[in-house]
Amino acid sequence: MTVALLEKAPEVEYPGLVVPPPMEPLSAEADLGKGIIVPAATFERVLEELDWTWQQLSRGEFPAAIYRRGKDTKERLQILQLAIICEDPLLWCTAFLREPEDIDHKDPYQFFDYQVESLRCMTSVVHQDAAEVGKTREIVAWSTWRNHTCPGGSGLIGAPLQVHLDEIIDAKLDQLSYNRTLEKRLIKHKKQPYTQFKFQNGFKEDYRPAGFDGNAYRGVHAKTFGIIDEAAKKKNPKQWSEFWRALKPSATGRVYSVPDGDRESGYYKLTMRATGTADDGQEDHEDEKSASEDFDNYTWTLFRWGKDLMPAPYWTPQRKKFYVDQYGGEDSPDYRHNVLGEHGDPENSVFPWAQLKHCIRDIQEYRVLKVLVDTAKQEVLIKGYRCDYVIGNDGPQTSEVILRDELFDLTQLFKLDDDGDSQFKQMIRDYFISVPGLKRGGGDFGFAPDPTELTLWNIIGKRDRLVSRLQLKQVTYDQQCQALDALDDLCASADDSMKWGTDYGNAGSAVAHDLQGLQIYEHKSYEDRLRGFMFQSTTDNIDESGEPLTDAKTGKPSKITLKELATDLIVKQMQRQLLELPADPDIISDYTNHTCRIGERQRIYNKQKDHLIDSHRTQKLAGVLGNEMEDIFV
Repeated sequence: MTVALLEKAPEVEYPGLVVPPPMEPLSAEADLGKGIIVPAATFERVLEELDWTWQQLSRGEFPAAIYRRGKDTKERLQILQLAIICEDPLLWCTAFLREPEDIDHKDPYQFFDYQVESLRCMTSVVHQDAAEVGKTREIVAWSTWRNHTCPGGSGLIGAPLQVHLDEIIDAKLDQLSYNRTLEKRLIKHKKQPYTQFKFQNGFKEDYRPAGFDGNAYRGVHAKTFGIIDEAAKKKNPKQWSEFWRALKPSATGRVYSVPDGDRESGYYKLTMRATGTADDGQEDHEDEKSASEDFDNYTWTLFRWGKDLMPAPYWTPQRKKFYVDQYGGEDSPDYRHNVLGEHGDPENSVFPWAQLKHCIRDIQEYRVLKVLVDTAKQEVLIKGYRCDYVIGNDGPQTSEVILRDELFDLTQLFKLDDDGDSQFKQMIRDYFISVPGLKRGGGDFGFAPDPTELTLWNIIGKRDRLVSRLQLKQVTYDQQCQALDALDDLCASADDSMKWGTDYGNAGSAVAHDLQGLQIYEHKSYEDRLRGFMFQSTTDNIDESGEPLTDAKTGKPSKITLKELATDLIVKQMQRQLLELPADPDIISDYTNHTCRIGERQRIYNKQKDHLIDSHRTQKLAGVLGNEMEDIFV
């Protein structure tokens, strides 16, 4: 039986609204046989399409295809309504999926009004969207609809890294768990080496990270759909060509991403082709030409969702001002990418995965401790984990092995005794593993809502190995002092001259002055061992040994900001594989997503999720500049 697509969603006033559910969610498919549940206008339209009448239905007469499949009137009505629902993804998602934000998971899955057209679009689609506007929600809903309405079909969902796929996989598993009918239809969940779902109706869905060259897509054949998430991060043309190679001619494509301004990427070229503005005269390399030809095999529809389409409280004048301040103006690249969904100016990855993955190592002594203070509840949540080293097809995979997950009383945890010790400091000393050899510490201090990141590094010749990481959220300056001092107790002996580097922000300077000025820390000599750095300060450009690098034209040392200097030194270590990092999901995510752009006088680095990287930078500066600086802060 063929049922035409339903009417378009009604026109609504912008900014966006949440779409009212077109029908009640189904408790059981059998309810469809008890009466008309689908919207009346939709039902009448379908009858008109079938050249059928209400009078015929009232006499128990149904179209032949429906009549043969049902044994009585109730079952035939159920089959007819189910066919109508399955033809429209909005109706199907309303009937079978549940709103993840509803604590009871009884409300129907919700969409913003601007999502409906894309959800119902039958061509291939490419999304050029702002951040956090509903891309993942649509991927989960649309693909789950196809899983259950295309018997014997197959789909492929790809992304640059596995961490990008995990959110989709988890959200889909949640949806299946909310509806027992759907949960029973998942007959196989394969997790290794890649995730694969097999459903009762024969549908198979594969999840594959692209990796550096798209090799993981080999061996997959999808005949229903292919979806790419975080598409702008796929820079190697082979990542694209291998993906399209995995799709059969019957498959449609769906590509989602926040643009990053890289006009050489396959994602940018695809958006241009979808709008008919591609530069066909531009010369492509062989792989790029192959990918471009693959784009032409599909009919593309472009969607661009900016945050200004969202309803309150997601978009208000106050939220707009927040984003303007956060990204440094409405004309900044980050604002145009993350708020407007525009391509804007290009930004470059500072730590490409193709290079960084060779620095991910098996560091047995590495430990992470995350501390979250909830003042309202007077509680402190402590989570600790280590990272196993697992090799995937595209290098090391992220790994967390939980070691502790506990709640503590805020009024007692940080309380100092007569000796200046606390339960918190003792916990840190007991949790982290002391390692022999030269060590150096780095700290990027924050105050709510920004986190604090403290890292300890084992210096082995020219090699830097990260061995400890302590993250603090919603903490006071005094609590940050306790954290650094406890790490210092762990790693420094009385005759040790271990150095600390910290940022020179408001929080960093406050913490440093307390460590260097309060009597409780006087015996630790932080005034000699702790150095603060203002990243925008300029200095002579130097190499790892502290030797100046002269400008070829002037013969004088070139000038560079401290942030650029630290970044250059880290990048050189990464390229020479003299940097050792664990398979910590935060590290892999933050480093690979860290980008920069060229300003008028200096490079400008992305400030999103850069606290862990800034802690690394301060450690590096303490190593090359710590002995030469006379002032406390530079």
